[in-house]
Amino acid sequence: MLEELTKKIQVAVSKKAAFGFNVRFDLDEGDSIYVLAQSEPIQVSSAKDPADTVFKVSNANLDAMLDGKLSPMSAYITGKMKIEGDMGKAMQLSSMFG
Repeated sequence: MLEELTKKIQVAVSKKAAFGFNVRFDLDEGDSIYVLAQSEPIQVSSAKDPADTVFKVSNANLDAMLDGKLSPMSAYITGKMKIEGDMGKAMQLSSMFG
């Protein structure tokens, strides 16, 4: 599942310009997906490096967000996703989903 989610994020960010900050998705079983997006090309890895914004979300909910079946705002409001760090930067990433 981690490999599949990582590939989906790579595809999603490959269509975007660098957004000038780094984010990390903390997933089930201690896994992470790190998006280094301070400059191009955007890099995606399994690093657990510090990030400006950290999304804590289950593998299933991240998959649903990437497929457009769950909106990031809805996931946050219902507690399916927690956000640590810069909320403004988190909001900028909503276009990556769906």
